[in-house]
Amino acid sequence: MNLRIVVSDEREANFFDTSKLTGPLTGRGSIHNGTAGLRDTDLESDRPGRRHGGPTGVNHGHSHGVDGERSTERHDVELFAKAVAHRIDADRAKNDFDKLLLIAPPKMLGLLRQSLSTQARSLLAGEVSKDMMRQDGKTILKFIPDDTFFQAR
Repeated sequence: MNLRIVVSDEREANFFDTSKLTGPLTGRGSIHNGTAGLRDTDLESDRPGRRHGGPTGVNHGHSHGVDGERSTERHDVELFAKAVAHRIDADRAKNDFDKLLLIAPPKMLGLLRQSLSTQARSLLAGEVSKDMMRQDGKTILKFIPDDTFFQAR
């Protein structure tokens, strides 16, 4: 049984494989989000909209910034999560792994979960809601739930 471990944050996703709980982890590549960390104004080609005037459209000499409910930065992170999920699904289609474990901070974990295909989601053996991007292989192995290798699917 081959377990694919995806360790991700909003800037990078690293892919590892292991066949046992004690490791070792074998690196299977990474994906980088080149626009991560940029501000909304750096990601957009235009300034945010402005609204002038008061409550009934009367101009009282002040203006307000008008932003959408979703920022460009959030949209960029969502696109990155979809790219990671696409890579997971491509590897799944090639039968590169039997089970999947996602390790990411809560916000990114949720976006990854939403982005997974139904087929990839069926291989999901566990999730770890923690930022582990800067951890070594031995530390990552300590956070793999014990039952990950023993779940009946």
